[in-house]
Amino acid sequence: MATVEKHGFKRDSAGDFIGEFSVTQSCEPCMKTNVSKTATFNCNDCDEFLCDACKNPHTVYKGGKHDIVKCRDRKSVPVGVGMKGLDICQEHDKEIEFFCHDHSKLCCSKCLFIHRKCDHLDDINNESGQKRHELHELKQLFIKLKSDADAIIAQCKKSELSLDGSVAEISSVIDTMRDRIIKLFEDAKQKLLSGAIDFKISEVRRIGNKLEAASKLKEEILKELAMFCDILENGTPIQQYIYAIKFKEKLNTVELNLNKQDAINISSIVTVSFPKELTTLLEMGNNFIQLHCGGNKTVGIQSHKRIISTLANHP
Repeated sequence: MATVEKHGFKRDSAGDFIGEFSVTQSCEPCMKTNVSKTATFNCNDCDEFLCDACKNPHTVYKGGKHDIVKCRDRKSVPVGVGMKGLDICQEHDKEIEFFCHDHSKLCCSKCLFIHRKCDHLDDINNESGQKRHELHELKQLFIKLKSDADAIIAQCKKSELSLDGSVAEISSVIDTMRDRIIKLFEDAKQKLLSGAIDFKISEVRRIGNKLEAASKLKEEILKELAMFCDILENGTPIQQYIYAIKFKEKLNTVELNLNKQDAINISSIVTVSFPKELTTLLEMGNNFIQLHCGGNKTVGIQSHKRIISTLANHP
């Protein structure tokens, strides 16, 4: 079993500690008995804090010279910190005094019995000075971790602001696309109406020509019918014979002209049609818009983008 030697309890400068620990000056002999009392004196020779009750026993029962001064008179007084129970053994509720390297465990005097056969058991009073450099390194590591945490927090806040902005922009993007589609429909409507009006003017002209030609033929037919009736009732047989020959020739001419007018096709209605992509879009209902979260599509189907693009760029 490794031998251990108990030395006086020491405290390093509180200026090397940061965080939530509050700086205090406690009586060290009292702390060894788990009693917390404020130190009012310090022995410069022993580098030990003392309360009023422990001052005299310290000089009487502890050998050597003792330069005892009041704490406020000491130019550089090392102070302790409230350890929030970190310096107390959780198993035995006693002050931690040793460190077992074999088990990497902080130990109190009762733990010493369990670790008595360990090969590397140190009194932390002897080894504490060696940890100062390591504590500085740990402090720098924690400062680096704090910096990393700050970076993550800043990134989270930036992402949240970006998310707020992108969500707010959705309405504007949709409104822009809606306005483009409405303009597309309005332009198409005006173009179609203009074409329909031009077509109507053309067809009305053709209808007028056909109507005029048919009306003239009708007048000619009525004229011939009147002549036909007069000859039939009042004409002589010779007149009737001659007119019958002439009427056959006239009948063929009129019939030929009527057939020619009848063969002229006139459009009486006009209609419109829409692209298949548009009817497909209408069948989709309100699911035709896609939502992308982090680059992934979460709403809608892949063909929607093609449909929207077709509508937006349709001539």
